[in-house]
Amino acid sequence: MRSQGAAFSFEGVPTHGASRAFLERALDEWSPGVEVIVTVPAPVAPPDALLRAFPHEASILWDPPQNAACSGLGVATTVAPTAAAIGGFFEGAKHIAAEASPVPRVFGGASFAPGAAKESPWESFGDGFLLLPTWTYQVDERAWLSLAIGRSQDVIADELLDVFDAIWDSLERPLGVIPSPVSAKRLDQADQDAWSRQVEEIRAKIRAGVFRKVVAARHCVVELETGAGSLDVLKRLEERFPGCTRFALWRGDAAFLGATPELLISRRGAAVRSEALAGSTAHGDAARMMASKKEREEHQLVVRAVLRALEPYCDSLRSAPEPSVRELPNVLHMQTPIEGRLREPTHVLALVQALHPTPAVGGVPTRDAIDWIIDHEEVPRGWYSAPVGWTDANGDGEFFVALRSGLLRDGKAWVYAGAGIMADSDPGAEYAETELKMLALLGALHGDGR
Repeated sequence: MRSQGAAFSFEGVPTHGASRAFLERALDEWSPGVEVIVTVPAPVAPPDALLRAFPHEASILWDPPQNAACSGLGVATTVAPTAAAIGGFFEGAKHIAAEASPVPRVFGGASFAPGAAKESPWESFGDGFLLLPTWTYQVDERAWLSLAIGRSQDVIADELLDVFDAIWDSLERPLGVIPSPVSAKRLDQADQDAWSRQVEEIRAKIRAGVFRKVVAARHCVVELETGAGSLDVLKRLEERFPGCTRFALWRGDAAFLGATPELLISRRGAAVRSEALAGSTAHGDAARMMASKKEREEHQLVVRAVLRALEPYCDSLRSAPEPSVRELPNVLHMQTPIEGRLREPTHVLALVQALHPTPAVGGVPTRDAIDWIIDHEEVPRGWYSAPVGWTDANGDGEFFVALRSGLLRDGKAWVYAGAGIMADSDPGAEYAETELKMLALLGALHGDGR
């Protein structure tokens, strides 16, 4: 990526005048045919502040509990989710930035499997994309605002500066909106008898040696009787699941959003992190989960698969010797952190491709399990349990597994949850597990903690 530093640096608290002058000068120097990203310091505010000020322009929200949060308005460019396409895009882009500003990012993900998002309600998402917002706000200890201008875009500097002024005002005076509760009712979901038949079919295949594990998923469709905006749902998820990564991607009239606990892969230079998150139970039942042969075996399938997928890329790789309990407000998980160092530079998207789908969301053997899922699940998963995240010009990035998630569209919400089916799985217990997981998003839709 071609970078051009500032002629002066910003020190202390960023001021509207200094950042505006920097942006104005960059717009004066811009010429058609060049993809340019201009980054300036900005006030520190919650990432939602940008979206609440311009709700109809929202395009992305990325809010992990320990790293920089990002929000975005509009779409400057959409790129295929491949290392080659991303590399080509950033190679041709020019970054005009103040001193020490972050590297620009693109955000997005992919469907669970090719073709899983070709039908309603997922058709606007398709097999995958990464997008560069027109305006990106990134906040950690400091905050930055970026404007992206496309090669063929008509630039009217005064209009862009007016938008900049409005954004700055919204960040200095963030809206403290507390969403009011909404009412909702379930319209459609697989009944427990149908679920039990599906689980028994999978168990029969496992006994016959076809599979070792299949992650079955079910869904429910919820009608939001008094409406529920995606930003309100995201705010409730922030309050209910502060230790999870909130995410949202808007495409047309559809919003895919959630608060996921599961990291797929993080790359920062040579350092990579992943985890196994498999095995679930209700609060108060941790001892039984940790002692369960079924839960332990299911978990180890994921640990071994992640290590096997990353080993060709790493010269050192290790997992925690024993799993621990990851406690969330509504469920407990068995968790094993995994860390490594890359043998040579490898784009984070190559690592995503090597890892997804892990046995935590697909099954063992992977290809056979995915084929069964695609053939037997009545409603396509779309992007549920697929990779979502970001990457940059350096090939760094982080992708999470899109769990505790759903799609909001046309006054309805499609809410998904899955459970790992093993040879000794109990259909009733697995159904209860999916119900527990769906309550994460259902509670945010109701607004009443359910």
